Amino acid sequence: MLLLLGLLCSIWAEPAQGLEEDGGFRFEGDLRLLTVSNNFVYIATEEKLYQLSHDLVLIYSLTQRGILKNPNDENSQEFYRVSMNGAWDKTFTVNVLLPFVNNDTLISCGATEENCGYCEVLDLKNISKVLYKEPVQVGPLRSISGSVSFLVDVKKDSVHTETFILTAIENHRKTEEDSCPNDLETISLHNTNQKQPGDIFSLVDENRDKPWIQTDSVVGFVDGFQINSTVYLFSNVASANKPHKVRLIWLQAKTSKSETLKSLRGATLRTSDGGEGSKLLASSVIPGGQQVLWSGVFSLDGGPTNTELLLFDISPDGNDQTYTDPDFFYKPKKPDKQGFAS
Repeated sequence: MLLLLGLLCSIWAEPAQGLEEDGGFRFEGDLRLLTVSNNFVYIATEEKLYQLSHDLVLIYSLTQRGILKNPNDENSQEFYRVSMNGAWDKTFTVNVLLPFVNNDTLISCGATEENCGYCEVLDLKNISKVLYKEPVQVGPLRSISGSVSFLVDVKKDSVHTETFILTAIENHRKTEEDSCPNDLETISLHNTNQKQPGDIFSLVDENRDKPWIQTDSVVGFVDGFQINSTVYLFSNVASANKPHKVRLIWLQAKTSKSETLKSLRGATLRTSDGGEGSKLLASSVIPGGQQVLWSGVFSLDGGPTNTELLLFDISPDGNDQTYTDPDFFYKPKKPDKQGFAS
């Protein structure tokens, strides 16, 4: 994969439209993602990317419409925004939006329609400045429903910590419409900067493996987060003719990508009647305390009306015995000779 390193450049920025008489704000296009950093709020819609203060005062907005240079070469495609009155033929749809506060950057990844994955690294304080861009898939290409992504801090040793992007992608059956090359598995860890082995967005580990977690089931992810050194992922799983089940998996973010993903452990979450066939609709962690308490809204029959709110203690049990998960499994892959940077 060729990396498109370049000079820091300004991209098209313009005042957002839609200010209302009462001081409210109307976004252009349907809201896709919202994320918050220490000082700003970032919102991606179908039409624009917005940067606001915490009291929701607009700072910058960027159109997501533009042109794609070198569209037939997946290794050197570049997306360029245009003015509102300029000619455009592509839309950059954002499916991953992550403030990397320690690096003063905003990671924005998604797809440019049929031309597959694309990522930009923006200035955290001024999203009108693009620091880096690359045609690469990080996270889902289309719908964000059933997929989650967040930053994970992996403690390399007593002094050093590395930050990676964890992507957990909905596992669906491939169709004829899936023409984009896809090098991702269900759960992956991507680099966040050029100094890490393999360079930015790479999947490889120090030993040149591409570690990831796979599944043979149909999986839709609902939530994921990190507390201390433990990473939590919640998903709805269906396999063969078996009823749906809700799965929680734990990962210990230590040493490396490989060791983190290899630490996979899991549990099946059941509703109060102990029955199967339930689905997780919503998730919320309860902060504070020595125990990790989590609440979830479960659908008892797969629909939106017959629901149950349950509270769980999801603290890791510290059991180091050999474990085999019924739905997910760790599998490293050696990259090809030309794929170390991918």
